[in-house]
Order: sequence, then structure tokens, then C-alpha cells
Amino acid sequence: MIRNRNIVFVTLLAVGIFTACEKPEPLYPQPKTSVGVQSQIFAMGETYANQLWFDFATQKTETNAFGLWHMAFSCDPNQPRVSINGGISASFGVAKFAGNSFGKITTDSLKKATWYFDNPNGNPDSSAFPLSFVNTAGQWDIGNYTYVIDLGDKIKDSTRYVQLKFGGCKPGQWYEFEYGNVNQKNGYRKQTMTINPAKNFVYYHFLDHRTVDNEPLNKDQWDILFTTYKESVPDANGVHYPYVIRGVLINTHKVEVAELNKIDFNSVDKTYALSARYSRKQDEIGYDWKQYDQAAERYTMVPNRVYLLKTPDAYIKVKFVDFYDDQGRKGYPKMAWEILQ
Repeated sequence: MIRNRNIVFVTLLAVGIFTACEKPEPLYPQPKTSVGVQSQIFAMGETYANQLWFDFATQKTETNAFGLWHMAFSCDPNQPRVSINGGISASFGVAKFAGNSFGKITTDSLKKATWYFDNPNGNPDSSAFPLSFVNTAGQWDIGNYTYVIDLGDKIKDSTRYVQLKFGGCKPGQWYEFEYGNVNQKNGYRKQTMTINPAKNFVYYHFLDHRTVDNEPLNKDQWDILFTTYKESVPDANGVHYPYVIRGVLINTHKVEVAELNKIDFNSVDKTYALSARYSRKQDEIGYDWKQYDQAAERYTMVPNRVYLLKTPDAYIKVKFVDFYDDQGRKGYPKMAWEILQ
């Protein structure tokens, strides 16, 4: 369900431990993969500037820069859904206010607000926006609320907080909304987002005031995405905080996944795949195929963890074998896979 978060500096400090303070690392030998297994490095980069879409059937990879958008609108004709790009910042989130608050919200009123971010499982009821779409005469209306989007603490001026109010929605055709900066009293912008049925989402950037073509491939042309996103992760004491993490999301339009643990990659065959239980959770692969070794100051792969993917074309077994390139730079996950016959 919807996840609650508070803007806490502990989160940003924890994220920094994994990113800003890493020491230069020695070269490590390339991991070996089984005979007949294909493998590829996906170059997210040391600063995770890239996101990469991959299709197993065509072996095609497309790359796009991360952080091009703030809000995404589902193109699903059956279920309206709005998402945010929480991976931009640990403080990126959404707060909800009464409908008559539009134009009246101040930065002081944000201090007591409850903030939400998307659960990366991709379920419509787990969006940062507590959706209440109602179908009325073929059009979907959202409840009478004003939302404020915190675009992240990297923005130091008044453009950080955006107030927004939805005007309506017709799934598979369009969404309408009006927005402006918090403290702005007039001159609001009105925007209609036209759906692209070939894509999973259409995207908007509030600072540039424009739609963004974020998906380089149509929804039938890719299986998995290497990207940055936000997840609620427990600390050593079991307290959950929002962390900006790097992992793999699936294309729920065409892919299902089963996670297997404590099993040898080579022993997984087509018979095993046919009997496995699959999920369409967007983050079923996620980020936890790797783990950070504090003593070694590097990421290592979780041993004997295998993923089975079911696509319209095939059953595929997948494992991750490294998070570093041949020069020892982080941000270059290496994935090995085999199409099961």
C-alpha cells in the first residue's frame, strides 16, 4: 500500500555512505559464467547517470539519461495511475491537502504535512497519489484535493515545491491538471497529457514545463529496465527509511518473474520454470541481488539467487555476476542469462 515518509537527514547520510565516500578499488578478475550462458554489462555509470532498457528476444539495449521527468501518467486504458520519479532524491515526495487549498498553501504549511512516495511494486493503489478516480459518464474524475510535490532538496529556490490539482482524466486518452509553485497566487499553468498507446507512460517535467519522451522503446519492445528509484529499506534497527537505490524493474505489460534462492544456476531447467510461481510486481527483481560488504567496501552478489522470467517469447533464467566493470568501477552491473529450451 501507500508508503509514508518523513524528510530526514539520516536518509541522505545513509545514501551518501554508499555513493560519495567510496574509495578507489583494485581491479578484480572477471567472473566466469557457465558454458552457453550469454552475459552483458549494463553501463549505468559510476554516478548512475544512465538507465537502460533491455529485450531478451532481440538482444537490444537502449539507453536514456536518468532524471528527465518528474511525474508519469499511465497509458493503461483500464486503470488511471500517476507516478513520481522518487529516485531523483530521498526527499522527493507528495503531500495531499483539501481541495480548497489550491493557491493557499505556504512553505510553513508543508512542515506538518505527511509525505508519500511510490511503492516500486507498481500497483495502482501504491502510488504516491492516494488515487480516488471515479468513472462518471465515461470520464474519470479524481477527488477534490490539492497535491504538493517536493521535487527534492537539491533545488534551493521556490521552484522546489509544486502545487497541483487534477482537472479530470479519460483513461487511454488524456489527463488534465493545473499547477504552480507554492506561494504562487495566480498565473497557474494548465496542462493536458495525451496518452500514447504504444508506451507504458507519458512523462512531464515541471521545471521545463514540458512533456518528455522518456521511454526509448515501445512497451512491446523491452523486458527489463536498469534504473534508479526509491524504496523503503530497514536500517540495522529495523526502522524503515526511503533510500535512493539502483536496481532492475520489469515491464509488467509483458514480463513475469519468479525469484529462486539457494539454488544452483546450472540446475534450473525448463521443467523447473514451468512449475515456478511468477509475479508481476514491478520490483520483483529489484535491487537486492547485490549486497554491500562494509569490510571490503564493495558490492557483492547474493550467492545462489536466480530469477526466472516468463515473457511472450520464452522462459529465461537470469543471475547477476558483478556490479563492477573490468576497471573496477561501480555502476556496471553484469547480468548472465540463458533461454531455456
